[in-house]
Amino acid sequence: MNLFRRLTYILFFQIYNLNILYIIMTNFCYFCSERERVSYFSYFCEPCAMLRRMLMIYSPDKCTEILKRTCLRDDKQIDFKINQEIKKIINNEIEKLPTINEEKSNAPASANTRSKKV
Repeated sequence: MNLFRRLTYILFFQIYNLNILYIIMTNFCYFCSERERVSYFSYFCEPCAMLRRMLMIYSPDKCTEILKRTCLRDDKQIDFKINQEIKKIINNEIEKLPTINEEKSNAPASANTRSKKV
């Protein structure tokens, strides 16, 4: 190993250890590093702990398959979903429009149906 590789490896290893030390000392979740842990003796925040429990109950392969199927979408699926949402909006607007029978019953009395004075 040449000197440059050795120094790069040592520098990376020290930075990696400092990041781990920072996470441990600041009471952040070990998984997401964004939220605080539930307690000092736990490793994860509440959502990450739930994910970990799900991964332990079901296999990680099954969980990743479900996440890929439900969360990840390709262009064709995104276009289909957009079209479905547009159809829902249009159908809701059409349902709000009055029908022909409602228009006739709400129309004002015409001039031919005026009552004559006797």
